[in-house]
Amino acid sequence: MNRFTISYLSFFINSLLIFGQYEKDLIAPLEIPFSLSGTFGEPRATHFHLGLDIRTQGKEGWEVKSISSGRVSRIRISLSGYGKAIYIDHPDQTTSVYAHLQKFAPKIESYIKKFQYINESYTIQKFPKKGDLLVEKGELIGFSGNTGGSSGPHLHFEIREKKSQKPINPLLYDLPVHDEQRPQLQKLFIFFPDKNYILPHIEAISLNKTNDSIYETAKIETSGKIGLGIQMFDRQDSSYSRNGIYSTKVIVNGKIISHYEFDQLIIDESKKLYNVIDYKNYIQKRLKIFKLFYTEDIKLNFMNSLVEHGIFEIEFGKSYHILIEVQDFSGNKSIIETYIEGTKNSLKQVKLRGKLIKADEDYLYSSKNKEVYFPTNTFFDTVKIEIIENGDDIEIGPNFFPIANPYEIKFSLNEKDSLKRIQTFVAKKLKKSLIYLPTKLNKNILTAKVNELGTYTFVRDSLAPTVVPKNFKPEQWLSKFKFLSLKINDDFSGIKKYRGSINGEWILFEYEPKKKMLTYNFSDKYFENVKHKLKLEVEDNVGNKKIYQTTFFRKYDLKD
Repeated sequence: MNRFTISYLSFFINSLLIFGQYEKDLIAPLEIPFSLSGTFGEPRATHFHLGLDIRTQGKEGWEVKSISSGRVSRIRISLSGYGKAIYIDHPDQTTSVYAHLQKFAPKIESYIKKFQYINESYTIQKFPKKGDLLVEKGELIGFSGNTGGSSGPHLHFEIREKKSQKPINPLLYDLPVHDEQRPQLQKLFIFFPDKNYILPHIEAISLNKTNDSIYETAKIETSGKIGLGIQMFDRQDSSYSRNGIYSTKVIVNGKIISHYEFDQLIIDESKKLYNVIDYKNYIQKRLKIFKLFYTEDIKLNFMNSLVEHGIFEIEFGKSYHILIEVQDFSGNKSIIETYIEGTKNSLKQVKLRGKLIKADEDYLYSSKNKEVYFPTNTFFDTVKIEIIENGDDIEIGPNFFPIANPYEIKFSLNEKDSLKRIQTFVAKKLKKSLIYLPTKLNKNILTAKVNELGTYTFVRDSLAPTVVPKNFKPEQWLSKFKFLSLKINDDFSGIKKYRGSINGEWILFEYEPKKKMLTYNFSDKYFENVKHKLKLEVEDNVGNKKIYQTTFFRKYDLKD
């Protein structure tokens, strides 16, 4: 029996032990060939991915079906995140999640729309009672879309433990994903995690691919305690996306010292993302270097085993044989084989200026009109921060350190005009743009909570949002129209809220921020009159308002 067969059997047996109580006879949520643009556990900019992203061939509107019988336990509509999403509880004590939907199936659409009209709100979250919305295996529950924080049409699909809400790798349920491609390994990195250094010394090691599955390096000469990291990705058949991997092992002289396997996650562990991905390289170069060691005492859920945190010591005069095995869910494997010789080395410490702040300490920076406050546990570890004022700007950096919990910035305004004060907000300053931050105003003090180091300032937005009708003109007959569409825009502080009405009655405008479009379905309400008054109020984040009013004509058919 070869080593691959043993490895795969071990995985299979473990999967049976962990997930054997769950139903396996599920149907796929989409009836199109599976092509993945995202895999379970892969690191994103702010979190570990909790499910699968299934491509929908660049289109919206594919039928989405329940993978098993159950009841709809949660419906949520948001402008960001999962957009339109459905959660279904199943008898085997799992919950399936379907996100970024274009719209829901008619009975679910009717249920949630009733509450949207009661609350007079497009965004909503409801938890239907048991028995309210039952579904059968294979029943239509919605249509694929691109709502929320999606960057392109696809279905985000999850399976979770019902009680704990821990996401489970959906590939454990034998979904039709075909994959005969090995993971692609790009570069090896050696970390020297010395507690005396604010930033660890990192050395990049080039890889030489010797055959389809084996990568080698030149002999490495170094010494001291080290951890390893890899820049890598995986692809499935019929997919060109650079997706995440399933399993990694680090083997030193025949002993496994680190083993990661993405069978299950804990949602809150996304806060520790940049303890696994090297933050500095990601922010500066957009390189995702996956660290195969972990310096904190409590390991994350996907870390099956760590010997001495996955850190091992290279002693002077000794030789070490290193194997790093990287495997996808289908069992395709790539291996790095290298040798490390223990020799003297001298590490260059990155010199930083500024204030040394330990994780368990707070720190207040205060000047005439600016204040920065770091509460305890703002950072994961000891950092060195330099704060520089430049006119209205305050530079807080360098941005080499991830934030564990938000810190606070305050600006004192020298402005007597109350309207101008209300229109002023804290913004993050990028090279060519300013990003609005939710801001509180108390007398002359602006306060914002932020979760990244960088340059911040305060600016004023005195311009109201704009409203432009897209599919109609004032005084137009719209009897044959099914929808009413308008474009709303605020290119500075952004849209905060809106309210639409016809003849004084609130109507449900669905909002798609990416397209800046509001859409009303004429079938929602019946109006007896032929002449109708449309009113739309739009407000930005600092209170500037635009009121758009017009008249249109429409004869309602009782069949509408």
